Amino acid sequence: MPTPRRLARSSLILLIGLQLLLTLTVALGTWAGSQTLRRLTLENTLNDALTQAHNLEDSLSQSFQLLHMHLQSLAMDQPGLADRLERTELLRLQRSALTGETTGPADAAQPLHTALLQIQQKLPWVRSLSILNTDNRVVISTRGANLGHALALEPLLPQVQTQTPGVLRFGHPWRGRDFADGSPWPDQPLPAPITDAGFIPITLVLPEAPRFTLLAAVSSDFFINRIHAAQKPGHQHHDIHADDGTLLFSSSETAQPGTRLPAQALAQILERQVGTAEWPSADGSDTLLAGFRTSRSYPWFVQAQAVRSEVLAPWQRQTRQTALVAGLSVAALLLVTGLMTRRVQQTLAKEEQHLKDQHLAAQVFAHSNDLIAITDPQGNTVSVNPAFEKSTGFSAQEVRGRKPGEWSPEQPSALNFPAVLAAMGSADSWQGEITDRRKDGSPLPGWLSINAIRDSQGRVVYYASILHDLTRIRADEAAIRKLSQAVEQSPASIIITSTVPAIEYANPQFFRSTGYGPEEILGANPRILQSGRTPAATYRAMWAALLSGQVWQGEFINRRKDGSIYTEGVTIAPLTDVQGSTTHYLGIKQDITAQKEAEKALHLAASVIAQTNEAVMVCDAEQRIIDVNPAFTRLTGHARETVLGSKPSVLSAGRRNRQQYEEIWQALKTRGHWQGQLWNRRADGSLYAVAATLNAIRDADGQITHYIDVFTDITDRKQQQEHLESLAHFDPLTHLPNRTLLGDRLTQALAHAQRKQNWLAVCFIDLDGFKTVNDTHGHEAGDDLLTIVARRLVEGIRAEDTAARLGGDEFVVLLGGVTREAECAETAARLLQSVRQPITVNGHQVQVGASMGIAIYPRDGSDAETLLRHADQAMYQAKQSGRNRWVFYAQGMTQQRPPSSKPPAAPNAADARLQEQG
Repeated sequence: MPTPRRLARSSLILLIGLQLLLTLTVALGTWAGSQTLRRLTLENTLNDALTQAHNLEDSLSQSFQLLHMHLQSLAMDQPGLADRLERTELLRLQRSALTGETTGPADAAQPLHTALLQIQQKLPWVRSLSILNTDNRVVISTRGANLGHALALEPLLPQVQTQTPGVLRFGHPWRGRDFADGSPWPDQPLPAPITDAGFIPITLVLPEAPRFTLLAAVSSDFFINRIHAAQKPGHQHHDIHADDGTLLFSSSETAQPGTRLPAQALAQILERQVGTAEWPSADGSDTLLAGFRTSRSYPWFVQAQAVRSEVLAPWQRQTRQTALVAGLSVAALLLVTGLMTRRVQQTLAKEEQHLKDQHLAAQVFAHSNDLIAITDPQGNTVSVNPAFEKSTGFSAQEVRGRKPGEWSPEQPSALNFPAVLAAMGSADSWQGEITDRRKDGSPLPGWLSINAIRDSQGRVVYYASILHDLTRIRADEAAIRKLSQAVEQSPASIIITSTVPAIEYANPQFFRSTGYGPEEILGANPRILQSGRTPAATYRAMWAALLSGQVWQGEFINRRKDGSIYTEGVTIAPLTDVQGSTTHYLGIKQDITAQKEAEKALHLAASVIAQTNEAVMVCDAEQRIIDVNPAFTRLTGHARETVLGSKPSVLSAGRRNRQQYEEIWQALKTRGHWQGQLWNRRADGSLYAVAATLNAIRDADGQITHYIDVFTDITDRKQQQEHLESLAHFDPLTHLPNRTLLGDRLTQALAHAQRKQNWLAVCFIDLDGFKTVNDTHGHEAGDDLLTIVARRLVEGIRAEDTAARLGGDEFVVLLGGVTREAECAETAARLLQSVRQPITVNGHQVQVGASMGIAIYPRDGSDAETLLRHADQAMYQAKQSGRNRWVFYAQGMTQQRPPSSKPPAAPNAADARLQEQG
């Protein structure tokens, strides 16, 4: 029997054991909680680094895209950019040869220098903009100290064999303020502290001037300051590396530009492009937690890094404090550990749930088929999902900061988003059907749901707008309505039967054709229409085709409700389900009784038609040729058997337009006949003109059953008439419109420009040096030269524009649909360049130029005479200014060519030959 002492000792031992067990349990629980918190801390750090790398990559890409766009706009804002650069380089070389100076005259480069300064003022991160010649020497720069410097740039990325036009290329970082006082960073760390972030050289070769290179010195400090302003408080820093691992710039004060990322880390980043990773620090003493993202447009990537020991320092302090509190007493440990464990678990659960909720929301946002737009409380767009960009055509950058419904000034929307938010008031949601507009102006119907997102204080922080696209549904509904209308309004009888068969549907035309009502037909067997006159073999062939899944076509002789007999052409097709099993039959019927009777009548008249000397062509109501006479074969060259069943278009020469066809068929439908002249094509391809008389043959019900076309050959007479018309309107040498036809074309162009509120450019062209060619090589050479110049003018303009010859060496070009002077200038430059190309005539190579004057409607005149006169005055100004150029008419330009150089109304003996060129 145990003694009280033993019991007490046992109790104490038990108590001590319980305390030790409790202590061990608390210790293990605290350790497990701290390890979980450590894992989450590292995961959150990596996720945050990846997010910051993503945001920084987006921001930098937008900045470089803006630089790219402004540099490319230089060619558009500076017409003749290549010529200007070539002249500047030529002047520089001349001055260098004479004086030894390496820079060109300031006045030669001033327009380009001004344009570069304007671009630099728009881009605060650009320290200077320069232009290099083929020797990599600065010939133009917004910073004078750079001029004349020959730069040996490090290899640029992306790597190509030559400078590819239009590609933005990045060089290794430089230290210093600019190229004049800078030098490339070494790829090995310097012993001295880093005090200057330096700059990055970026080059671009424009396609318009491929021999020259645009060079930008991009400030690293600007982007580093932006990174410092945007990054969250903590231990992270951000590095931007080139694709070869070279550090371009960093937010870390100890990182030196120009140093290389370890090969293993670089390979992993380039392979994965976006993600997180852990790798040793540069000195190997710690581990770096990194989130990285490569640029989608340029040869660099962003890396957000944090030192793991610094990230875990708060966790270590918290763990030590917890252990200290746990050691004070078992009782306190039980209480504190229990509370802490519960708190940690709750915190971890909330964080994990929050991360899961965030991940789920991001997945829903990114992969939802509905259009989602997030706006701030004022209605300004903050973010949109990919489905929004795909459906509307707007990118996230285009709509960010704008209110829904106001994304495109050119495409106003019926959605008044501020009014919707005002109507919501304190409510948390709004729903309704709206019709918005896509970027291309097309309607975007949808069901819109707007929900308010509130913070913990109940304040609205965002609105989530979700639009379910109803375009496909509305299109399907419209298609169904259109199909239903087509079936209901079809002139053909349409029925649908079951496989029994029993009639389940018949359209109104069926009831009109048969005389039966719906109550008599629906549910009945189609044999109700049988007259007994259709051969049994016809029904056997029909069922053999249908039961094998084929479409059957044929004819039935049926009986109407009133007992009358009629013939109908029938097409029956099996309808199948998704498994391919036949569920119904579709029948389309057309009453062809009148056609059958007309065919008999035509057969009786065939012998009469065969004896006539005029070509006769007979067509059925569907305009298919059913008979021709021997005279038809003799005239067209088509054998009878080759054209039967064809459309009359087999004879078409392609000269008839849609309006003429409509007039012919309208006349046949309303008056029953048409008479006129047509151009046709024989079987051998030769064209011939005919005088044709077309008549429509109708049955007793007034329905057209046949068409008869009787025609005779009038080719010789027609060709003679066209030759006379051509002489009246076209220049016989160049085949360009002459002065008469030009007047008609100009009048039409003015009316069109006035109606469309467009510009019309009248270009008066006079050749420079033509008389010398004419006098030196003879009039035949002059004729050849004028013909070649005319052809080049026609090839240099659009099909809807007009090139005409007034006489001699004068031409006029009409350019319609012009919206700005630059379009005229581009066309004028192209035409004059074409004229200046060498021409070979009579075995001799000659070269002429041209002077052009341009007058624009309505600015320079509202009638043909004024525009031609002003264009002539501008042309004379071009002559006076040195020839081989174009000049726009300006107010006050009243001086004209002297009478001795202006073409007279009638040629005299001295210049008769010049006026008769063509």
